[in-house]
Amino acid sequence: MPDAVKPRRYRSTLRAEQAQDTRRRIRTAADTLFLEHGYRDVSMDDIAKAAGVARQTVFSAFGSKAGVLKDVLDVRLAGDDAPLPIAERPAAVRMLAATDANDAVRRQAKITVDTGSRVAPLWPAVREAAGTDAEIAELLRFYDEGRHEGIGAIVDLVAGLGSLRRGRSRAKAKDAVFLLTDPAVIHQANQLGWSPTEIERWYTDCLSALLLD
Repeated sequence: MPDAVKPRRYRSTLRAEQAQDTRRRIRTAADTLFLEHGYRDVSMDDIAKAAGVARQTVFSAFGSKAGVLKDVLDVRLAGDDAPLPIAERPAAVRMLAATDANDAVRRQAKITVDTGSRVAPLWPAVREAAGTDAEIAELLRFYDEGRHEGIGAIVDLVAGLGSLRRGRSRAKAKDAVFLLTDPAVIHQANQLGWSPTEIERWYTDCLSALLLD
């Protein structure tokens, strides 16, 4: 019986790997098209053709064009397609383990720039699409809520270390950090010709001024 089970498991694993490879091809093709043409001017047929798959394959894998964009953004946010939440990735774990508020702020600045630099090139297309596409507007609202909650971790950490700037509530501090870390800010900094190192230094300065005494 064990010998009869192994081939089925092998075939199942192979199918899963093939499906994952197909998703990656579609995602990579869509990412390139969205960057070059924006979201609105790219069709599912365009994505399928660029990925070398049937149109129905794209729908089966992602459900809709908005579903494709969500997957593209998820991978840009995380840096890869591993099923590991951002909060559990090494950089975030190290930041949350910081015992010095200044060190925590520096680590958060680096995370912000690393993440934002991957997302920023696509952000103008996302914002534009949200103005006319209800599904994308809902996706953007979902990301904004997640970012507001996620970025609040640095505020809670600094407050827990007893270093939060006097007279600033956690709620207002989280709002301020949320506004500061919008990917559009990094996009504008890129447009101005700032290097990643310059943007990271600027974020360190701004976060320090917002959060620390």
